[in-house]
Amino acid sequence: MKLILDFDGRLLNPSNMLEALSKAGKNTSISISNAQALNIETLLKATTTAENTKNLSTTFNGAELTANNLQQVINSAGSLTRVSTIAAQAININTLLSAISTAGNSKNFSAEFNGAQLSSDNLLRAVNAAGTNTSISVNTAQAANITALLQTIHAAGDTKIFSAEFNGAQLTSNNIQQALDAAGTRTSISVNTAQAVNISTLLALINSAKDTKKFSADFNGAQLTADNLQQAISAAASGTNISVNTAQAANISTLLQAINIAGNTKKFSANFNGAQLTSNNIQQALRAAGSNTSISMNSAQSANQSTLLELLDIASSSKQFQANYNGGMSNPNNLQQIVSRAGASTTVFISDAQGLPIANILTLISSAG
Repeated sequence: MKLILDFDGRLLNPSNMLEALSKAGKNTSISISNAQALNIETLLKATTTAENTKNLSTTFNGAELTANNLQQVINSAGSLTRVSTIAAQAININTLLSAISTAGNSKNFSAEFNGAQLSSDNLLRAVNAAGTNTSISVNTAQAANITALLQTIHAAGDTKIFSAEFNGAQLTSNNIQQALDAAGTRTSISVNTAQAVNISTLLALINSAKDTKKFSADFNGAQLTADNLQQAISAAASGTNISVNTAQAANISTLLQAINIAGNTKKFSANFNGAQLTSNNIQQALRAAGSNTSISMNSAQSANQSTLLELLDIASSSKQFQANYNGGMSNPNNLQQIVSRAGASTTVFISDAQGLPIANILTLISSAG
């Protein structure tokens, strides 16, 4: 099993986080969100503790960076440490380019831009400067100038890691189609709110992707119409991922049909809200899931514990299942049961891990191995 503990840098106790990191085994990953809220000494202690043996990730908010903390963390990062920043468009371009340069070809770094807030040619400059292990992405890509976006995609070519996410309810012209057509082998194009996309447009995108392009489409299960989800999965080739959020709101027959179409060859995932489960729909979905289908649950702390234990038994070591908890709202004993029982293909993600007592955190880490 995999255990991921996410600590909020604005709220965590530094000594507790560092102790958890020091005890983390190969199956545990420690992540720090809002890393910009921590002092540099704590951050450097974390990267030093992780070295090349611990799985660590740190995420900075680019709109709140101070001094050269980002560059220092990248510079000290080991081979298993990932450093990322959101709101990269808010970072002074010279600071961002310095961070990318520090990452070089050996550090794992990623920067995400908001396509509605781009200025000048900063996105393009970031892609041009990116090394082998640096990933540049843009969300709200439908708001970006298509000429500038295509220029960036061409700059990425087949060597740079780049991704662009579009909102399916706000597509204009054939911009997303142009982006996908231009995409190289390391560029990913995705669309959220896919249920709002005309099915002919969506199928054209999926057919364009074939086996060579990376494309993904995410549907809202509460807003599905006709058999669009099933059509998308049927058309999907090896490079396409289809997913559905709010899966608890989808008709179970529709969902099972989608899972059966996916079989063992299509990449499909369904995410349920643990606070809104009805009947045994999620159990049925997990039982039906093929080898490339993953089932996940957020707000898992709101689900009945017996339901979660049943899901773990169904998943065993062969089904891909993930349970997402809020640490500050979770019963530590329930979490311990889950981690102890989880099979090889199960992931337990705990946000706001600082909300759990350190003794319980250490026990979870020990159980994860």
